[in-house]
Amino acid sequence: MYLIEKHIIKKNNKFYTEIDKLSFLSKNLYNMSLYNIRQHYFNEKKFLSLKENYNLIKNIQKNDYESLPRKVSNQTLKQVDKNFKSFFNALKSYKKNPKKFKSSPKIPKYKDKINGRNILIYEKGAISKKQIKNDIIHLSKTNIYISSKIKYDDLIYLFFIFSKFCSSL
Repeated sequence: MYLIEKHIIKKNNKFYTEIDKLSFLSKNLYNMSLYNIRQHYFNEKKFLSLKENYNLIKNIQKNDYESLPRKVSNQTLKQVDKNFKSFFNALKSYKKNPKKFKSSPKIPKYKDKINGRNILIYEKGAISKKQIKNDIIHLSKTNIYISSKIKYDDLIYLFFIFSKFCSSL
């Protein structure tokens, strides 16, 4: 069973600016990771594994990786990896039966450089266990505290999704 608790962070919320900044940093990491995979694919005609991409990011683009909590950065890298694998699976399926598709699958695209934001995925380990006992979720490396009814043992992931629609909520 999945327990879902929805928190809408509007522009006037005191945490909006910080979450927006974090989702912008996540977008930068997403694009950088996607760039590595795309370039490797175009140049080598092979998929760059999550481990290889992680090592590139960690050693070459360390600042972007470390600007977010490590567990959140890792989730962003996994997200790019999953998106690219989905592309390959769709391409394979398309080659077997193109009639199942309206058009050829497209390679994952970059998020907008200025207006783009990416989902923030906080796994259980990136949330303070002490705080959640007091019905408060404290996100690692932030000043963000959100009241919640979720118990720590029931928590798996916490998602923050920013899109162009969030500003209208």
